[in-house]
Amino acid sequence: MPAGSELFLDTRSLSTSHRRLASLLAPGMTVLDVGCGSGAITRGIAEAVSPGGMVLGIDVSAELIGHAIRGGEGANLTYEVADIHLLDRPASFDVASAARVLQWLSDPMPALRAMIDAVKPGGTVVVLDYDHTKLEWDPEPPAAVGRFYDAFLQWRAETGFDNELARHLPAMLRQAGLLEVSESDESEVATRGERDFATRVALWPNIIATRGHQLVGDGALREAERSRAEAEFRSWIETDAERQVLRLSAVVGTRPLG
Repeated sequence: MPAGSELFLDTRSLSTSHRRLASLLAPGMTVLDVGCGSGAITRGIAEAVSPGGMVLGIDVSAELIGHAIRGGEGANLTYEVADIHLLDRPASFDVASAARVLQWLSDPMPALRAMIDAVKPGGTVVVLDYDHTKLEWDPEPPAAVGRFYDAFLQWRAETGFDNELARHLPAMLRQAGLLEVSESDESEVATRGERDFATRVALWPNIIATRGHQLVGDGALREAERSRAEAEFRSWIETDAERQVLRLSAVVGTRPLG
């Protein structure tokens, strides 16, 4: 995860940023949080499964895990620097969750199958992710922002990432052998006048300020273009922005008993 992302990730919570998972949790459950980042959502999971439950948050970023640990571990909450592909805890969890994680994998199926292996027979896998092609801004932001977004989608596609992952998730979970697959719309809608509008709409300036440097490094756009897009987007938020809709789906499946 690019440097500085933990500051934005800390604005998320279980109740506001992973609602489908929140509805599935109960005291006593064991939960694996894949790509836990700064631990903001993971801490909410630990509260939801208390008493008697246990949560393990894993992330490949040692920096983010360090940040999560500083935010507080506990008797039922631990963090590890770990890759889901290499996690050696087969059939240990009631629930395995990955929120906004698989979008960054060029081949997400092995990670999905590893999540399935991590849950007990009858356990639940929850994947929350975006369809980046369905983003809505009202009114349209400055042209520099649009150019950045086009470059971002092209860079993702050329890297092998699925820009429409949310749309493909139900079929992927069924292909991986999960049963009772269901989908819910978890789109993130930010409307001016809401108390947390500035926080919710700040995702894209954060991406421009972090992932944008990867695009520059890979030759997808120039630093001057990235810098202008960030500055104009922040100005647009302060003056003109009325609404932002990020299309996000939560897809849930059950591991077969047999």
